[in-house]
Amino acid sequence: MVALAVTFVVADVPLAAYWGERVAAGSARDLAFGGLARIEAVPSAWFSTPAMLGFMARPAVEASAGLALAQEQRTRIVYDQFENAVGEVVVADNAHSNLRLGPVSVGVPLFGVLGVAAGVRPAVSYDYDYYKEYRDDFYAIIGQDIVHQSGTLYAGGLGFGVRAHPKLGIGAGAAYLFGSRDLEITTIRMPDTTLEHESGTPAGIAYNAGLSVEPLSRLLLNAGFSGGTKLAGWRKADSAQTAIDRKQPNAVKLGLAYQAPGTLPSRVMAELGYEMWNGVDTSLTNLLVVRAGVEHLMLNFVRIRYGFAVEPQPFDPTVQTAQVGAGVGFDTELLKVDVGARFRRSVFGSGLFRTPLSPSDQTVYETGAELGLTLSREF
Repeated sequence: MVALAVTFVVADVPLAAYWGERVAAGSARDLAFGGLARIEAVPSAWFSTPAMLGFMARPAVEASAGLALAQEQRTRIVYDQFENAVGEVVVADNAHSNLRLGPVSVGVPLFGVLGVAAGVRPAVSYDYDYYKEYRDDFYAIIGQDIVHQSGTLYAGGLGFGVRAHPKLGIGAGAAYLFGSRDLEITTIRMPDTTLEHESGTPAGIAYNAGLSVEPLSRLLLNAGFSGGTKLAGWRKADSAQTAIDRKQPNAVKLGLAYQAPGTLPSRVMAELGYEMWNGVDTSLTNLLVVRAGVEHLMLNFVRIRYGFAVEPQPFDPTVQTAQVGAGVGFDTELLKVDVGARFRRSVFGSGLFRTPLSPSDQTVYETGAELGLTLSREF
């Protein structure tokens, strides 16, 4: 391999993918609500709303699997001979997908006021792919840019909830985070090639706590806190770079669920989350994340769900990722079967990469979709 000296970066990974994109949804139902964590007494509440575990009436198990799809287009502005902008041209178009297994959770009520649940779930995804070819006038390949990043951070944990009062629950949970990440960037300009590589095996302890209360009939409120986790071994040291540990932000959230009366039973949910990224790095911005969703019960066994969310990026809060979800659920005597999907869209510039790209006038359009299936059963 011959080292190639370059004065500008043409291929790299976006900051959001480099730091890792959180897998917020705990089930297909959460996907349908735009990633909103349901305020319900289900086993998967151990990592989102542990206070609800105290209201579990029967032992239950949940298992989920899904598929994540992503497309990225990079464009540049086209000018006419008078330097007037006449439109955009796509300079790179990529798509990739990856399978997601989990969460898998089991919950058991004890003594009528206590609920305990445990499980494993994907918490952060590092998957990202980019490819671009350069050809001469005879259509022969003279260069390639290849960016491949892979890996998943998993959480295996335990949570409990106590019903301190018929309308008040408190709970907490803890999880061990573990996984791997690998990034490889290859730049080929015939006959020279450069290769950049980094990897890590991040691991740490996460915890959360919260309470749920029903102040009025049909109205349920939830408050939660999750502590910032230090991920040791996020990047390994080698001859070209030093080791790095990465921290996740502290976060608080407030949620509500209202059972609306009427001929069509409906449940309206909303959530406000505040993430303290500035405590991770002073160059990052604290974020306010808004999510909302609605569930309609039809024919006593069919549930129609939809929701939305707006999530800024801590690297630039003006970049807003819009998310929309939809799904359906079926309650049968043997199983509850839920199918959900979430779609997202964001637009950002060439500066929001691990190393800013050149040319600097590029615009990146990211579109993603997550499809999920959840099977659950009470015993």
